[in-house]
Amino acid sequence: MKTDRMHLQFDLVEGEMRREVDVQNGVISYAVLPAEHEDFKGVILLLHGVGSNASRWEEFTELTPLRKDWQIIRMDLRGHGASESSDRATLETHSDDAAAVLEDAGVGSALFVGHSLGAQISMTAALRHPERVSGLILLDPLVTEALTPAAQAQKKKKSLLLAAEGLARAVNRLGFRRTMPHYSLRAHDRRARSMLAEGGEALKAFIREYSSPFKDLEHIHTAAYARDLLEVGRSTPDMRSVDVPVLVIGSSAGAYTDPEKMRRWVGTLTDAQMETVECVHWPLTECPREVSAVIESWIDKRF
Repeated sequence: MKTDRMHLQFDLVEGEMRREVDVQNGVISYAVLPAEHEDFKGVILLLHGVGSNASRWEEFTELTPLRKDWQIIRMDLRGHGASESSDRATLETHSDDAAAVLEDAGVGSALFVGHSLGAQISMTAALRHPERVSGLILLDPLVTEALTPAAQAQKKKKSLLLAAEGLARAVNRLGFRRTMPHYSLRAHDRRARSMLAEGGEALKAFIREYSSPFKDLEHIHTAAYARDLLEVGRSTPDMRSVDVPVLVIGSSAGAYTDPEKMRRWVGTLTDAQMETVECVHWPLTECPREVSAVIESWIDKRF
């Protein structure tokens, strides 16, 4: 298994160390970037979204000044990139994997930073493994109470997604399985930003491409992708018992969540703050510097 997926490993930034941890019916690929200062403040765990991999956080890891005082860990979620698994990856499974990564890295607790599906996993981890979570940064979480009508309509596709996942797994068991190409989201983002800068039809093309499941399926197995969509569409758990600091970063466009409804949900949490960035739903592609500045400022103030 490990030999076959070597080409799927995400690229490392200078100073990072690649590691793997065996989990139930799978293996998780992750990387650790040690803090530059010996007396560092803590650990940041970065979790990517649907149909993605740890390369989503490559640019942030390399460029953020937080690397001076924080150890940074990023991981391929189960079923993504080089993290292989024969199991269905639920939010609970992903959160258990995150805890296993921290255990393997010798880390007690971490500040969980998750985008989209990664945000849903982070919330699940805060409830399932509270001793492992020192804080939460939720980047475009798909909070049930804040979903737009268009996003709510996607939930009607649950039966279709279950059928697609079941059929794909049956085909895989028969020995038919695609070979995935190496996928660098950082390289893909360069092209996307030129489309954004051009605007007009190029901007519309960007939104169509980044919203297309067919584009995503070029880089992830069908069963894993269907499961991603099922998991990200689950109802948001009651987070009122979570007592660690929480930062929610929402998108201004309101393509998937309504900013005002999101703000009201944030107001129900014990210790939470919301910031908004100018983008649709792919902030690390559309406005990475703005997102990084919000994250860095909040961490500096709260930790």
